[in-house]
Amino acid sequence: LLRSGQNIGSAYWACKRCLSVESKPPNKTPTGSWCKNTCSNNNTDVLQCIKGYVEVTIKWKFKTLPSCCDQTTESQCKKACRDTLLDGSFTEEETIDILQSSGCGVPLPHDPLWKCFFSFGKSKVVPVNSNEISRINQVGMDSAKMHCCLKANSTRCRKFCIATYSNEWTTNLAEFEQGCLLSMEEYSMKQCVDEVDEPCELGCDGLSYCSNFNNRPTELFRSCRAQSDNAALSDVEQWKEQHFVRLPGINLPIRNISECSLETWKSIACLLQIKPCTRSYHTNRICREDCYEVLGRCVDWNRMTVKHSVASLCEMFSPNDDNESECVSLKRYLEPSDVLLKNTDVLLVSPCKGNPCNSSQVCIVNRDGTFGYKCVNGCPLGEASSYMVPEGTFVRIPVSSTIKGCLKVCRCGAGGRIEKCQPIPCISYDSCVLAGKRIEHLSFFYVECNICSCFAGEITCTKKQCRRPGLTNKSFTTLPCNCPVHYVPVCARNGNTYPSACIAKCAGIQDGDIQFGPCRARDPCDGIECNPLSVCIPDRNVCLSTMHKPCPQHQCVSLASVNCSVITSIRDTNLNFYPTVCDLVKSGVVAYREKYFTHCETSRKRTQVCGVNGITYRSECEAWADYSTVDYNGPCQEVGVISDSLEAKCSSVKCPKRKSYECSQVIPPGACCPVCGTALRIVYSRKQVDRALYALKGVNTEILTLKSILSSLERLLQTVECRISGQLTFENDIYVIVENVSKHPNYLQVEICSREAEKLVTLIRTQSHMITSELNLSALIVANLVKTNVDSGAHKISNSWLLVLIFVQSLILVRSFLR
Repeated sequence: LLRSGQNIGSAYWACKRCLSVESKPPNKTPTGSWCKNTCSNNNTDVLQCIKGYVEVTIKWKFKTLPSCCDQTTESQCKKACRDTLLDGSFTEEETIDILQSSGCGVPLPHDPLWKCFFSFGKSKVVPVNSNEISRINQVGMDSAKMHCCLKANSTRCRKFCIATYSNEWTTNLAEFEQGCLLSMEEYSMKQCVDEVDEPCELGCDGLSYCSNFNNRPTELFRSCRAQSDNAALSDVEQWKEQHFVRLPGINLPIRNISECSLETWKSIACLLQIKPCTRSYHTNRICREDCYEVLGRCVDWNRMTVKHSVASLCEMFSPNDDNESECVSLKRYLEPSDVLLKNTDVLLVSPCKGNPCNSSQVCIVNRDGTFGYKCVNGCPLGEASSYMVPEGTFVRIPVSSTIKGCLKVCRCGAGGRIEKCQPIPCISYDSCVLAGKRIEHLSFFYVECNICSCFAGEITCTKKQCRRPGLTNKSFTTLPCNCPVHYVPVCARNGNTYPSACIAKCAGIQDGDIQFGPCRARDPCDGIECNPLSVCIPDRNVCLSTMHKPCPQHQCVSLASVNCSVITSIRDTNLNFYPTVCDLVKSGVVAYREKYFTHCETSRKRTQVCGVNGITYRSECEAWADYSTVDYNGPCQEVGVISDSLEAKCSSVKCPKRKSYECSQVIPPGACCPVCGTALRIVYSRKQVDRALYALKGVNTEILTLKSILSSLERLLQTVECRISGQLTFENDIYVIVENVSKHPNYLQVEICSREAEKLVTLIRTQSHMITSELNLSALIVANLVKTNVDSGAHKISNSWLLVLIFVQSLILVRSFLR
């Protein structure tokens, strides 16, 4: 409403005052009329805007909409809403004023409570100016939630979902929420919508009423904040007075709450408001065992008006499987946390938690040792969307309510505008067929030792060398295609260094795309002619598709533009530091951009280190800046054999001392030494990368590189002490390590980064909006943790191995597929 008056000086502030919660019309003058008189100032845009506001408010039929009161999480607002509407004696204008003064906020179409009323008043919320029309037509009301619509089980709910969150914004909102989001059959879609509004975040503290939820730094919660804490207290007080518990879709009559464990009901209220999430799938449904116990003991079945049983109710609120990874245990929150912060000087900093930036900015964690954050300009993914992406991000936006898989690619530009949209070929989310077996879209399975995924009719598998009958220890090298264990590095056209030509060819690289020697041995600026007053700087990348030609390895930076000063923290080939490129070009040659300042080493005494990706770097800091981590000191000289043990893999290499005995260890494919951290392996779709390349039409293709993907994944880590390293493996997947940056991390510091890694796995596995909305991340289709047994050094077998049994009869046919 206020946007139309942003440039009219005093009238803007008058308009803002008249619509604020604190401001009240004199002598019960209708709010709309008072605002029209106060704000007009002969400005037709403002008058039209107010007119639209009044047209909406006078058409509400409050008496028929008490269900809308459940759309707010503010307990005071919810109570005032119910009491006022059930009373029925207030006019519509008086009702609006009562709700505003009771903490319900200004009537705005994106607020859940008010949009429920809006949806019954008009067939469509009409934008009041061309800018809003353009923005709504471009991205809809909430394109992040439109990605959730693809998770709908029924065609009806999918269409309702897209209509609700697209530019139609029709009157089906209440029907969609009641008929779809509250249906157990559409739980996957509802969970996705909840994740957009309230993503699961690590840690909970600072609660007074729900104090048992405090001191849980390694657990996930959707709404750990003071407002939810107060709402839980209000809910319990209301339950005690009314002897009813209001849950989505049903009111439960309860026995005297003092006779039925007040602590239990307190925990339930806190659980409903604070919303703890499971680690595996970010669900927040109570465990079936707890549901049976609470409902059987505490519901007053004599007062139940609808025929229900404990079993039928628990079918609504609890998952079928009581696996702890799939449900939230109520018992866990009946007592305080037993986590003891033994070291008071240990910081587990999440500076962006609670979003300290303003509404037009995105919070980015600083990982340079300052333990702070920066606010960068961003774009909301819709007129009413709470999800934002940083400026410069390329996003995918669904464009059709009738055909699944039709999207366009757009860029977040200046001023928070989504721009430069291009359609991409529609995706048909077909199932796959392998050896006569039908495999669902987005499911994954194992074939021998390789993980495979079905995505839109395409099967993608890793290319591990599996041990087969008849292969002796001598003839089984463990490397792909059983290549010999020789280290003769080659550089592929995709920018990746492979240990040998044999391994590169096995990974699908053609003979003509291979050059002998590591990629870093070549100057990417050699032979490059930039424009006058521009300088070439190395910007090495690894590309994920053979269609990505040429794979960008440099930048031309104009010294006459702001780009020169934007590229900061540069090291030259002698490891001297320069604040910007402008300072460096006068005296040195660019080596790399500094990323970390306090946790890694840049020493001229130690001239080289070998990264776990098989690349030789000048220092540990250069390895970190390239999203790698150190394997051992000195230049790379061997390729490590692959096995389940955590012993050193290379005979001529001396491995560094273990960073901490508290940390778990992993060995990436081809590396020689164990490194501290939690690892995940990601399978990506090359077809998705190719579709994205088609949409970009040769411009800004660097966003589809490995470095861009790792940067976007690291942005999803909320803990400042955790960092990401990663590599494109010769087994055709992406190997990512989440490690703590401390020199000697303790158990809690290690555990928090392990939880961050788990969260990334869940976001990819569930195809969260954080993954599907961003163009570069949308190619990631499967992720699994690399679990190791510290005692035996052997990898634990994933539960997914059980799926192998389904394919036992077809393994002989499948082997030819892997070749």
